[in-house]
Amino acid sequence: MKRFKKLGRDMIAYIKGIVTEKNTDSIIVECSGLGYEVFTCGRDIQSVSKTDEILIYTYLRISDDAHTLYGFLNKDDLLMFKKLLGISGVGPKAALSIMSTLGSFDLKMAIVSDDYKAISAAQGIGQKIAKRIILDLKEKVDLGSIVVSDIDNTVNNTVQTETAQALISLGYSSSEAYKVLKSMDIKDSDKVEDVLKIALKKMAIF
Repeated sequence: MKRFKKLGRDMIAYIKGIVTEKNTDSIIVECSGLGYEVFTCGRDIQSVSKTDEILIYTYLRISDDAHTLYGFLNKDDLLMFKKLLGISGVGPKAALSIMSTLGSFDLKMAIVSDDYKAISAAQGIGQKIAKRIILDLKEKVDLGSIVVSDIDNTVNNTVQTETAQALISLGYSSSEAYKVLKSMDIKDSDKVEDVLKIALKKMAIF
């Protein structure tokens, strides 16, 4: 049974089909005549409409009394969801709540900058759980793994990442770099060198 559970999680990597129904915490995706109920985060539910054709990356959770399918439109969101499930005290409901509040990029930013308040802003997530998430995942979320997950913010996130890399090369930790960048209002039109100059000035305050 344990072997089957482990295999089951990867049996359905993704589903490509038509959205036929939207619920509070799930959508129904029709594929090849079958309707799959996929539990997902609020952001993804809001971003799709009925009759939309989508590709959703999925995770099949098998328990003794149910086979439940979870999914995300962004693959990196799914990977972070699975990391959250590996933390003691964080179940699917809590993980979905976090992913509804923070996308994978923002969640990683919160983790490396020790921003437990951003995580505890999710419904049903207390500061104790938020701090445990940071403690458990901080070593698993490094600068190289922080990728742009929101197409609309590609330039902004790229500026943040490149500036953080520059700060780290100057001897600052990833936590220090992302903490100061989180405090700044970085626009799409900003240049990395300009953001870096401002960040270095702010470093003297932090």
